[in-house]
Amino acid sequence: MAIIMEASDCLLLSTDQKKSESLWRDDPCFKFMFSLKGSMHYQSNRNDLTIADQEFIVFNPHDGHRQLAVDDHKFLVELDAAFLKEAVTAITGNDRELYFAQTPQKNPLIEQWVHFVQQYVLMEKESGNGSSKIFLEHSFSQLSLLLAKTAIGTHTPAMVTDPFRTVQPALFQVMVALKDDYQHAWTLDEMAAILDISKFQLAHLFKEKIGVSPYSWLQLYRLVRAQKLLMQTNRTITDIAYDCGFSSIGSFNQLFKRLYGFSPRIFRQESSK
Repeated sequence: MAIIMEASDCLLLSTDQKKSESLWRDDPCFKFMFSLKGSMHYQSNRNDLTIADQEFIVFNPHDGHRQLAVDDHKFLVELDAAFLKEAVTAITGNDRELYFAQTPQKNPLIEQWVHFVQQYVLMEKESGNGSSKIFLEHSFSQLSLLLAKTAIGTHTPAMVTDPFRTVQPALFQVMVALKDDYQHAWTLDEMAAILDISKFQLAHLFKEKIGVSPYSWLQLYRLVRAQKLLMQTNRTITDIAYDCGFSSIGSFNQLFKRLYGFSPRIFRQESSK
């Protein structure tokens, strides 16, 4: 089953098509990919990516990628670049070039939005009603605002954790502790001690509910703190990397380039313009 619906600035595809794609895509729009069931597997020009159940990723315009496999169902929204950037600028006041981090993410608000829209799309398909365009235009605006507020990107001033406060209160405690002491060289044992569980239990639970490992989440938070300092201060990149808890300038540069496709130095140069 495949459902395609279009509005003026965006397109929605909901499909259980599982075939791999031999050709690489290089689209001029932002592509929001969400796994409704099972996992989805992609290859980009700098990463091999597995998007687990209820996780999403955003490919930036002209991010080369191809689909390797879809276990069950893919939910895709193509967002016009100017349309999404306008939403981000309205919320953050940042009118610089926009790049989302090329990493799987998970957020309760995004998840709720996808399931609500998916149910509406199925209902609309059965009824043949002509109101879908109006609904989609409003829904795509909502998605743009949610991505602007919650998805990790060059526009992100801080990691949003409040949506997890009620749905994952125990893991929310861990997140708060990591944020409060992000410069510390945390071990998995120390993280697990916050909840008085084993490190294996924490690693499994965190990956299942938050979408990444506890250490990966901490590194993403450090990255967000670092990119804010890159934009707002004249401190050296090395100083910023160590101050934000990275073990070396090399690990900071490597993570930054893997997620965004360019170095912290290029990011700072572009931001200063």
